[in-house]
Amino acid sequence: MALERLQEAEVVLQPWLSGRTTPRELTLFKADLQRRNGQPEAAQCSLQNLLRLHPNDPQVLQLLVLLNQEQGRHQQATSELTTRFKNMEPGQRLEVGLLLADQLRQGGSGQAAMNLYGQLARENMNDARPLLALALLRQERGDKEAVHTLLEQARERRDANGLVDPLIEVVAGQLGLSAARSTASTQRYGVSGGF
Repeated sequence: MALERLQEAEVVLQPWLSGRTTPRELTLFKADLQRRNGQPEAAQCSLQNLLRLHPNDPQVLQLLVLLNQEQGRHQQATSELTTRFKNMEPGQRLEVGLLLADQLRQGGSGQAAMNLYGQLARENMNDARPLLALALLRQERGDKEAVHTLLEQARERRDANGLVDPLIEVVAGQLGLSAARSTASTQRYGVSGGF
């Protein structure tokens, strides 16, 4: 792979794929090699087989979306993701929803993407990713005040271990914003320094 000898990599991979049970990761790797080797139909077949076993696997769906985009099937990819998203329960569809919202954004439906990110943020109160994605879209529209607000809301979210997602400060840095707490946070916790 590193040497860009993709067809040889596919041949080397074949013995591992010929067993009775093939790990999902190897089949996914094979599909990606097929895509890169100019075999979109074979890649599509491999991915569809994976989806039968792992219907909502984000990595499989992401590669399928990429393949569809490369084949000029943007609408098909969006439609398939929308159907999958609607058939899943709130709280269980974050990964698929993030992928769908990104697909909508890339397809020029920025407002629909913003609405979906907002919905995902409400459904997943401990995950900062929908708020970060929404902040990026607001930044593209020049709405700095909304960006600051969304980043502050994201900072208030904690993962299962009670930690703040470090991606928040990365996004803030990329947006050219101060990673420091807002004035409202300073006022809320006090600035006397006498802890």
